[in-house]
Amino acid sequence: MKTLCKLKSKEIEKNLRYSIKVVSRPWYVCEKCGRASREKKKLCKPVKIVQSSALRGDRGSTA
Repeated sequence: MKTLCKLKSKEIEKNLRYSIKVVSRPWYVCEKCGRASREKKKLCKPVKIVQSSALRGDRGSTA
C-alpha cells in the first residue's frame, strides 16, 4: 500500500478502518504534509513525535 502521504481523500474513505488503525495514537508525523501515523513506514518524511509527560497523562510524583 502507498504511504499515507500519497493517498487521496477518496482512497482514505474507501479504507477508513485501516486508516483509523494506522493513525490511532500516532508516534510519527510527516514533515512534508503533516499527516500522522503509528508506523514510520507509512509516511514519506517521518519525524518522531516527542510527547511531554503532561500529554501522556502522567501525573508525576507526589511528595
